[in-house]
Amino acid sequence: MLSFIVKSKYMSYQEINTALLKLTGGMLYISESDYELNVLDWGAINKAATAKKISETAKTDEITEKDAATFFKKTIDALDPGDDLAAGLAKQYKELFAYLQATFKEISVFRAGDTQVHIFIVCYMADGYCFAIHTISVET
Repeated sequence: MLSFIVKSKYMSYQEINTALLKLTGGMLYISESDYELNVLDWGAINKAATAKKISETAKTDEITEKDAATFFKKTIDALDPGDDLAAGLAKQYKELFAYLQATFKEISVFRAGDTQVHIFIVCYMADGYCFAIHTISVET
């Protein structure tokens, strides 16, 4: 599926948004409760404004940044390969991360909150245009 989506390194913002929607379609983040992944087109935005958006969405100023590769590895490793749904999700997460690495200059993962943790995968293009993927992890 990935080769179908990565047409060129000069894709338009709309093509990238469409590709992200296809890649995240039906995806869940598995925690104590399962939440879908949502694609957010934040446009040309600086890092201070990104932090403000995250803070406003999560209703907290307690935001931590995590390494994207570590986040994806931990997320994939936590999925049971013997379960069909989990195995399918692991494949989707691998494809999504490969696409993000091929498309974006910078990828960061931000966590905000404590019990209902908002997770943002924030992706910057070389020109400063930003997409984010948002989900929630319930951690009691």
